[in-house]
Amino acid sequence: MAKPKIDRRTLLKNSLSVFKSKGYTATSMSDLANASGLLKGSMYHYIDSKEQLMLEVLNSLMDHYINKVFITAYDEELSPYDRLFLLSKKAEEIYIYEDAGNFFANIGLETKNLNLGFEKVIQEFFEKWIATVEYIYTYVVSEEDAHVKAESVVAQIEGAVLLMKVMDDAGHLRRVLAGILVEYKELEKENSVK
Repeated sequence: MAKPKIDRRTLLKNSLSVFKSKGYTATSMSDLANASGLLKGSMYHYIDSKEQLMLEVLNSLMDHYINKVFITAYDEELSPYDRLFLLSKKAEEIYIYEDAGNFFANIGLETKNLNLGFEKVIQEFFEKWIATVEYIYTYVVSEEDAHVKAESVVAQIEGAVLLMKVMDDAGHLRRVLAGILVEYKELEKENSVK
């Protein structure tokens, strides 16, 4: 009987789904194999370890965010406000309609003290997200203030996602995103008056 074959992209996508629903530590190699229609032993033809697979999943997901989400901030055909608006809509879609909320935050918190080597890529994700928001804020405040503001915005969104999940109320995230957009509009007005 021939072994089932699976391409890398599908393996990563299926594995992401399992990691999102079960977390890292509760996920077994059998869970990962089953999600891709493989036998547990067959998984080792594709990966060396669960840790290596998670690292690939994280890197793949980060590439997705950079190329499909964060890129919006640099679209010169849109106004800075429209860029922030589109980022907020994408955040709403990701955090409200995907089960795990922010996968990077969830896995980061779950594995922080396990020394599995995920910290660097998780930190890099948040640094890139902050840099993306910072770029949009450079249109309305100084570069130094834009960095501080970007850190605050990302923290507000993360906090809202946590409340949304714990309280089972998407309104927490929607209100924070709406407030960020209103505040940005006010900063634009202040900037145009100066």
